[in-house]
Amino acid sequence: MKTTKLLLAALLSSPLVVSAQGPGGPGGPGGPPPMEDPLTKILDRNEDGKLSAGEIKRAATALLKLDKDDDDALSAEELKPEEPKKSRRQKRKEKEGEGQDNPRPPKPPKSPLMEALDTNEDGELSKEELKNAIESLTKLDKDGDGKLSQEESGLKSKEERQRGGPPGGGPGGQGGPPPGGRPGPPRR
Repeated sequence: MKTTKLLLAALLSSPLVVSAQGPGGPGGPGGPPPMEDPLTKILDRNEDGKLSAGEIKRAATALLKLDKDDDDALSAEELKPEEPKKSRRQKRKEKEGEGQDNPRPPKPPKSPLMEALDTNEDGELSKEELKNAIESLTKLDKDGDGKLSQEESGLKSKEERQRGGPPGGGPGGQGGPPPGGRPGPPRR
C-alpha cells in the first residue's frame, strides 16, 4: 500500500517538474527565443526561408542597411545577431542575481549565406565582398533557377524559426506532411 502511494505521488509530481522548464525543456519552444541572424532578416524580406531572384538582386543594397558606421563594409559587430528580448521575469531574475551561473548558449553555426558572402572568411563583409554579393549568392543556386530554395540557402521560414525546427519541418528536411496534406505512417 505504501509503495502504491509513493508511486502515485511520483507519477503525479513528474509532469509538474517537466512543465516547470517549459515545453521541450531549456532551449526548446518554451525557452528563450533564438537570436535572429541579421543576414537572414535583411535578405529574406518576406521571411519564407527562400531567396527570390529579386531578393538576390537587391542583396548588396539590402546588406548596406546593416552598415551602422557608414564605411560601406560590415564589421563582425554589425553582423552580430541581436539578443532576444527578455521577459520581465528574466529581467527580475537577473536583477535578483538568479541564473547568473547559467552558461551562455553556444554560438550558432555560420550560415551558408555568410559562408558564401564572406569569401576571405574573416567574419566581416568588406566593400569588395558586398559588391560581389549577387555573384556570391548565385553560386549557391545549385539548380540554376535564379533563386535560392531553403535547402540551397540554409534559411528557415518565419514559422520554422518560431517553432525551432530545421528547414522542411524535421531532421534532414523530413517529417512534415507529404504533398496532399495527410501525414503518412511513421518512418523507421
